[in-house]
Amino acid sequence: MSAPVPARSGSRAEAQRARILEAARRCFSERGFHGAGMAAIAETAGVSQGLIYRYFASKAEIIREITDSQREGRNEVLGRLADCGELVDLLLEAIDARRRGSGAPVEFDPALFLEVSAEATRDPDIAAMVSSQEQDMQADFAALVARTAAAKGRTLDPRALQQRTMLLRCLIDGVVVYAIRDPAADRAELRAALQDGLVALGL
Repeated sequence: MSAPVPARSGSRAEAQRARILEAARRCFSERGFHGAGMAAIAETAGVSQGLIYRYFASKAEIIREITDSQREGRNEVLGRLADCGELVDLLLEAIDARRRGSGAPVEFDPALFLEVSAEATRDPDIAAMVSSQEQDMQADFAALVARTAAAKGRTLDPRALQQRTMLLRCLIDGVVVYAIRDPAADRAELRAALQDGLVALGL
């Protein structure tokens, strides 16, 4: 097996890597990490399996890259949001995209979130990746909570900020799981549940 090809900015190689990663993300989201083999990824990307191995040494390496991309994209998006209300809109759009089969944005892909979370309970390497991302994720959500509170004329002390951030994340994660388990769940009801949750948190 040949050594993976390093990405070159603006090159055809970089475009090929991105194409393979997007195909892998879609396969993992639809079939799970174990259900999506290299053959399925190659078919979705429209390339040979051999070409995939020119860029990635293994499926585990692809999973790591997708997980890193998900983290970076999520952090960037959270940094742009003005308040938690915009987060509700973004989450519902991701759920809608999943239902249409058009593919949710990688940073808020509900199925991929569940797959990574489940795999983290079985695979020590995935668990380590998730754990390493936790501090940054908590900080980004906390900053969003603080901005939302400030827009309402309130300043949260550190303990209140930590608690509200934790509860907000639990609310979001819960709605993601609910929407996956019940694809027919009414969108208006999902929005109302999220908005009521924000009100209960003072956000």
